Amino acid sequence: MSNEDKNDSSQEKWSIDTTKEVMQAKKEMTKGKKGRGISFRPYVEDLRTRLAKVEEKRKKILEMGDKKLLAKQRERGKLTARERIECFFDEGTFFEHGIFGESQIKGMGMSEYGTPADGVICGFGLVGGRRVCAYATDYSVLAGSSGEGHQIKVADITKLAAAAKVPIVGFIDSSGARLHEAAPCLKGYYDTFWLQSNYSGVIPQITIICGGCAAGQAYSPLLTDFIIMTKTKGTNMWLGGPRATAALTQEDITEIGGAEYHMKYSGSCHYVAEDDKEAIDVAKKILSYCPSSWEEAPPYVSPKDDPFRREEKLLDILPSDPRRTYDMHDIISLIVDDGQFLEIMEGYAKSAIVGFCRFDGYPCGIYAGNPAYLAGCLEPDACDKVTRFVTYCDCFNIPLVFLVDTPAITVGDDWEMKGVIRHATKLLHTTNCATVPRVCILVRKAYGGTLPIFCAKPHAADFVYVWPTGEYAPMGADGAVAIIYDRKIRELPSTEERLTFAEAKKKEYFDEYVDPIKTAANLRWDFFDDIIDPRKTREMIIKSMQLGRTIKERVIPRPKRKQGNRPV
Repeated sequence: MSNEDKNDSSQEKWSIDTTKEVMQAKKEMTKGKKGRGISFRPYVEDLRTRLAKVEEKRKKILEMGDKKLLAKQRERGKLTARERIECFFDEGTFFEHGIFGESQIKGMGMSEYGTPADGVICGFGLVGGRRVCAYATDYSVLAGSSGEGHQIKVADITKLAAAAKVPIVGFIDSSGARLHEAAPCLKGYYDTFWLQSNYSGVIPQITIICGGCAAGQAYSPLLTDFIIMTKTKGTNMWLGGPRATAALTQEDITEIGGAEYHMKYSGSCHYVAEDDKEAIDVAKKILSYCPSSWEEAPPYVSPKDDPFRREEKLLDILPSDPRRTYDMHDIISLIVDDGQFLEIMEGYAKSAIVGFCRFDGYPCGIYAGNPAYLAGCLEPDACDKVTRFVTYCDCFNIPLVFLVDTPAITVGDDWEMKGVIRHATKLLHTTNCATVPRVCILVRKAYGGTLPIFCAKPHAADFVYVWPTGEYAPMGADGAVAIIYDRKIRELPSTEERLTFAEAKKKEYFDEYVDPIKTAANLRWDFFDDIIDPRKTREMIIKSMQLGRTIKERVIPRPKRKQGNRPV
């Protein structure tokens, strides 16, 4: 048979008329035979009936899990997972994903438990009019434990946030991995860890711990940018929970791991909130200073405060004796918009202050040395605290202001054993690699290692201004004279002569090397741009930032590279 004949035969076989004949023959064959052939009906209910069933199940899911566990939450003054979501998002804007998910594991007694939404609420909505993704573990479902579907939902909403380039906020109130499901829950964890790690610096990530957070689950919050913990009963974070730790080491850790513990000792908490509602308010405030992704500028808010406001009180904050302390918070509150400053890690490494504010409506990050603690010196924990904050601001295009009264990096055997050189070098690497506009205000003392970290123009800062009280030198006059003239001083016969000689040399050293008026005269050094009236500090920051935000390429070009190998 020729190809032409084959084509004709094929067309005849599959012609419309032939098909009609086949269908008619089937009808005749299946007459009176229920449920066979084309008389089979796949659905026994109409759409409205099916929809009613769906909505009935949805209603049941919204009632959440174990009533005893829900009551326990309320007794502790906590919100439920759904109440947290409702409180966080703008009214009526939340869209839930994966509500019908439930555990597929039946072994280890799982068939006896209901797992509505598989113990986690996930979705997106508006927060302050801006798109945000979120998830909240549900303590009423097996104590918020994370099973296979549960963790896949968390990973999926994180993927969605990453794809949409919007922030993600997680509420954790959980007993950790769902041991009934064992290995199946791990894949979702691996995906979540990978996403949180690789989208760090791409989208803002915030974790609110408002209950338990144990074992491998505790890695997740530390991979995000900010951790807010509540002080409510039952809020703890451990790498090994109390039961697991007791089984392995016979150690009782039930009284540790709370918000105050992680703020004061471990540095793993960025903000301690009284309860769920305060934690949610703080998360919203943090988001208000941050762009939705690294590709955007941080959100501008039309200011009510006068950009050129002068504060007479700034002339009276510093004590007349430069060896006396004061609280740097007093200066911060006088120069930022409306006195509003959101401090981060307030109870940890207190010699360093970090937090968010606005200058003329534009978000800024602030580092400030606080002489009220350790004379404002930087120790290892303070270095880490500032490094992390500066890194975050640089990731998300938030300009930085350094208020420097930081006499030194701590020295001595104890600090050296804790790796103070390594930690300080990490901070030095960070400020030198930052790309956002940076303004340094030298309020009082900056000696030694402090200078390249915060004051080195144009490496650590684009603009450097000094108050008349500023001291800018490798070492203070007391230490320098003690070293330079040690032998001469010891050779003098009397204590009175030694003191007189030392004081004269200290003044000579100060006048020649420390006094900013003298230092400013030598433009070969180009250490700072101006000696300013303290009352004009706010104005100088705002004017410098106006120019700094227009700078696309720094004077010193940066080499192309994949990434730097920062000291850790």
